[in-house]
Amino acid sequence: MATASTTPSSRIPPKSAIATPDTHPQSQPQDPKTIILSSARGTPFEKRVWLLLLQIPAGSFSTYKHLATHLRSSPRAVGNALRKNPYAPRVPCHRVVATGGSLGGFKGKIARRDGEGITLKEKRTLLRKEGVKIGDDGSVRGTAFGGFV
Repeated sequence: MATASTTPSSRIPPKSAIATPDTHPQSQPQDPKTIILSSARGTPFEKRVWLLLLQIPAGSFSTYKHLATHLRSSPRAVGNALRKNPYAPRVPCHRVVATGGSLGGFKGKIARRDGEGITLKEKRTLLRKEGVKIGDDGSVRGTAFGGFV
């Protein structure tokens, strides 16, 4: 009779231990663009949105509308793609705000009626660390980046 240590199922590592191109740190490319393009994650549209995020310089921000205009899509579709971004903050979805300068959403959450959630505080913190100016009302200050190629 076989012992637990010699049964075939005991020699198979758990699924969480099996390296895949998306999860194995040594086989994963370091360049965010390469990571996005080589990944099985995301629809073609989501990947286009995520690649566009890489063009927004640190210390700058853009708007859902700017991205949507460039992609010939809608701001809502852009927001949905940002919500699904598995590479944040390396692929900086936090750099996208609403047209009026309000933060919009972050991680699929938007401001609640009774105040903002922890996720918007996190978005504001990330933007401030990069040098984006935030007004007393919590909205970003300055001109939105729109120089997408």
